Order: sequence, then C-alpha cells, then structure tokens
Amino acid sequence: MKIVALVLTVCMAGLEAASALERPSLPSERPSGSGVIVHQDGYVLTAHHVVSNAKRIVVVTPGEFRAPAMLVSADQEHDLALLKVEMIGLTEAPLGYAGTVRLDQDVIAVGYQFGLKEITVTRGHVAAVRMRGVQRVFQVDAAVNPGNSGGALFNRRGEVIGILTTKFTHPSGIVPEGMAFAVPISYATPLLANIPDFDFTTVGRGKDPKAGRQNKEMIGDLARTSVRIETVRVPEQAVSVPSGTARDNPSVLPSRLRHNQPVDMPAVTEEAIAKTNAFLRTEQEEETRKLRERGENPPDDMALIPAGEFLMGTEDGLPDARPLHRVYLSSYLIDRYEVTNIQYRQCVDGGSCAPPRDREAFDEPTRLQYPVVNVTWSQARVFCQWSGKRLPTEAEWEKAARGTDGRRYPWGNSETVIEQHQPKGNEAKLAANGLGPIGTPSSTASPYGVYDLVGSISEWVKDWYAEDFYAVSSSRDPQGPLRGSFRVLRGAGWNERLPELRISYRGWDEMSYWGPTLGIRCAMDLP
Repeated sequence: MKIVALVLTVCMAGLEAASALERPSLPSERPSGSGVIVHQDGYVLTAHHVVSNAKRIVVVTPGEFRAPAMLVSADQEHDLALLKVEMIGLTEAPLGYAGTVRLDQDVIAVGYQFGLKEITVTRGHVAAVRMRGVQRVFQVDAAVNPGNSGGALFNRRGEVIGILTTKFTHPSGIVPEGMAFAVPISYATPLLANIPDFDFTTVGRGKDPKAGRQNKEMIGDLARTSVRIETVRVPEQAVSVPSGTARDNPSVLPSRLRHNQPVDMPAVTEEAIAKTNAFLRTEQEEETRKLRERGENPPDDMALIPAGEFLMGTEDGLPDARPLHRVYLSSYLIDRYEVTNIQYRQCVDGGSCAPPRDREAFDEPTRLQYPVVNVTWSQARVFCQWSGKRLPTEAEWEKAARGTDGRRYPWGNSETVIEQHQPKGNEAKLAANGLGPIGTPSSTASPYGVYDLVGSISEWVKDWYAEDFYAVSSSRDPQGPLRGSFRVLRGAGWNERLPELRISYRGWDEMSYWGPTLGIRCAMDLP
C-alpha cells in the first residue's frame, strides 16, 4: 500500500507540474500611481485614471505590505476613486479644508515618482487656482510626475487638501514643465460618505505646525499614510468606453468637465445624506469663523453658503429642469427664513415699500411672524434693496435648499416628511392660506440651516424664466437669461402636487402677478 501511495503521489506531482506548464502565467501588477489612506479600516483615496480599466488592483503600503483592493466608488468627472483593502494597523491622513487654500501657500506632495518603490516628498507652493469647466483645481510648482497621480497634496498642518490629478493639455499639444494639478479634497465628499463611521467633524483639525511637532516627525506621518498602487490593465481594445468619458491617459482630463455636460444622479442613501449634512455644516461653520476673524460679522438671520459646486436640476423631472448639471457658485449669504409681515411693515412704514396688494393677512395682528404674501416681483426686489440685500439667483436658491449632492428635498430623498404634512381628504389646512409661522417644522430645514424652502410659499428670485436655459447657462455663478417675459418662482406649499415640491421644480409668472402664496427671501454677497 505504501508503494501504491508513493506512485500516486509522484503521478499527481507530475500532473500538477505539467498543468502548471500548460497554464499561462498571470500578468504581474505594474505601478500605476499613488494613493492616500483616508480611514484606518482600509479605505484609500486615489485618482480615477490610476485605476481605470484595471482588472486587478493591489495597494502597497510602506514596508512593502501588499493587499488586493476593491473599487468602492468612483467620480470619473473629478478624477477621484475610493478603494478598500483588508488590512489592519493603517495610519490615516487627516483631511483639511480646500476652501482655505490661498495663492503661494506652502504645500507638500507625497507619492511614488515614476513607479519607484521609494516614496518621494517634495515641497512647493500653490501657484494658481484654475477652473476647468466647473472644476476648481490647484496648480502647484512642486516637483511631481505621473507616478504621483492619486497621491496626496498636504498643507503645513499635515492635512490632505487635494489629490494630485492629470496634467492639463495645452493648445500647442505640449504640456508645460513645472505644471502639476490637484483636485480639491472637498470634491471627494460624496465618496467619503460611503465609508462607515467616517467622521466629517474631524476635517480641518490637524495639528498646528507651531505646536512643537518636528519637521521630520510630520514628514514621517505623511509617508505612513501614502501608498503605491499597482494594477493589471484590461487591454485597451477590449474596453468599451462611451463617448465623452476618459480613458487611461495621463495627459487628458475627463471630457465631461466640458461646459454644461449632464451628469449621472448619484446614489444618495440616508446614511450618506447624514454624513454630507455634517460635513456641509462643519464647512459652513469654519467659513463663518474665518469671516469673523477678518472683522466681518454676517447677520445671524442669514446662512453663509460656502463657495463650491453643486448638482442643479434633475434627470427625471419636467423638461425645463433638465439636465442634472454641475454649477459652481461663489460664497454668498441667504436669509434663513422668509421675509415676515412685521419685517415688511417696517419698509412700508418707512415709505420705501408699497403694501401687499391684498392686506388681509398683512394687517392681521396674530400673523406678524408669518411670511408676507401678495407681493409682486418688483415689490420683492425693492424690499431686498431697502434691507441692503438683493434677490437670490435661481442657482443660489437651489444650492441653499439642497446642498451639493443632488437630493430631491432639503432633508434628503424620503417622501415620508411630505406625507406627514400634506393635507388629506377634508382635513383643515393651516391658517393663512395654508401657511404657518416661519421656521416650522425644523425637520424640513436644508443642510445649511435654511428653513421653509418646501411646505410654505413660492419665493421670487432674480432670474428671468426660459424653458431651455439649463442647456446654455453658465456653469459658474449663472444669472439667468438676459431677457424674458416671466420671472422664476421657487418653492411650494404642502398642498401642491409631489413634483412641485421637489427642490429642482421651477415655477414662473409675470412680474406684476401677486397672490396668497407668493413671497420673498433675500440674499447678499459676502463682504
């Protein structure tokens, strides 16, 4: 029996050897870029072009520890991707505020140049803040090359403020030397929201460079958070790339950054919405704090909306709200609440404003804190000017209402809130033409703390109305068409149909029209 077992063992070994000779060896991974650890549970942020068309991805941490990686989420438009590896004991990099980046600011780029196994740390400055379509990118003069793609750009506090991305193409076809670019870390917010237990409140809380930490210590920390990414690519001819998307070409940015291209509606879960809300509030508080440090005190009854892009419009609504597209807005202030009867009365008593066309609700003593209604577009504009403000643009109203992630309603995508507040059957509606006092219910507030955008009145905004405006509008601070016959109205009451309650819904009417559901909210440029 022992002889038979020995013969079988030898035969099996021979068969395995022969089989190994017949099987083609798997292609080995090649260095394709860098990445940065953004969560200790194994989440790595990198550039999308580093891992695009890859059928196998491997993350290599300092010390040459290798682990296969899974693509969790990607934003091809901003050249960002989030990976997951099953490793423990990782050091995560703190994240900073991209909105505080200034020209000539000191920065540190970390990555694996030319696919080398040794990490490289280079210093430089922010040479310019440029726009590519609606995308804001930092141009830096640090010595980087394609191997750095996907690596982190740090500030002096050791916080990630950007992810190194592809170089811009030049009209001459030649990429100028010394030009490197980074996507602001704020664009990665929707991807980071996919990480369980990710704490957005820690953003911007890195160590102060004056707190006694030695330079070598900080550089060592940065190096521990950086990884090398290696991939096995799908052959180019085997990849079907839709028209208008980016291939794995380090000299070309995604073509969907071009002017006003529609974008896909992101999958927005309740958990992701909660994390996005926390991040937007933190960002808002940080910008407000910095404004006050400069000696400027924004009014308490106005919400600061930080600069940046957001998703405007919809892909499944009425034609005039299509397509869903990205719009960049500069920072601004907007009223947290609608203009009330008592506020409007001050303007009337001062002789600057004409009273509402119907004064019944306006003169009712119990409705001083109700929204003023029965005003025309011109009356709305005059009041805002009298108060030192202006009417918001259509884009400003929508961003203040929905945040940056393309949600349907200020609170998210759930319709449960609407079902709870809409009148049913012969139920009595709220007093004053279906209205209630400003600021109720608080559960419908936007992520920026702006109230009554849904479930109250329709509000006049600055823009002329044009059904096809989204197809030709500017992607940066759009002001609406130059002329028209009607002005845009935004927002609707609980008694409206479901489509009209979406933030993307665009109402309109003649400038001289007034009614029991038309009111005012004002905005203001930052000092």
